[in-house]
Amino acid sequence: MQEQALLTPAELAFIRQLNGPVTTEPLSEPRPQTNNIIGQQLSELLSNCTANQQLSLHAHIANQRLTFDLHLSQSGKSLPNLQLSAPHIFDEGEIDRAWRSPLPEPLRLQMRNAKPSNLLIHQLSMNGALIEHQAQYKAPKRFNLLLALNEHTAIALTGVFVRETADGLLAYQLNALDSQSGELLRAFIYQQHRLQEQRSNAAHKNT
Repeated sequence: MQEQALLTPAELAFIRQLNGPVTTEPLSEPRPQTNNIIGQQLSELLSNCTANQQLSLHAHIANQRLTFDLHLSQSGKSLPNLQLSAPHIFDEGEIDRAWRSPLPEPLRLQMRNAKPSNLLIHQLSMNGALIEHQAQYKAPKRFNLLLALNEHTAIALTGVFVRETADGLLAYQLNALDSQSGELLRAFIYQQHRLQEQRSNAAHKNT
């Protein structure tokens, strides 16, 4: 059974038109509406694609892959705007692994009542973390805590214990509890990625 084509015949014809030979026309016959027509047709094409399938943009930097989800937004009667979400960042290799950010300062997880827990995050990725446990009793097998980015914003996380590392840190598998927390987590990790790149570039210039 054949899969349904993502693009309609009219959309395919439009793409062929864009890729077809350019015809020369006298300068006395300008077509001031061409850009507006193409822009509208391209917006309709992107709207149809995003309605049928998630679009994404992939960037390869050194040995890393950044995947940005694409979204269309529109306000009023203006043409839709193409927006990028915070990316998923992976280290490329035999097995791609979510990039882990070493934090300049450990971040303490908080309980729902905003009281500090005994768990400090030293390294963080989209799906895992290396955590220090500051208590005499045994570390939890599971937790449901908050990572406060500031006094107004916090990421709701759940963690499942995986193993203890050689240096005494605890590896946990992480999951965001809702889509907003997932987006905030990716944005925070991307911010850390950019800061690390800036520090690396500054150090390279000073050598």
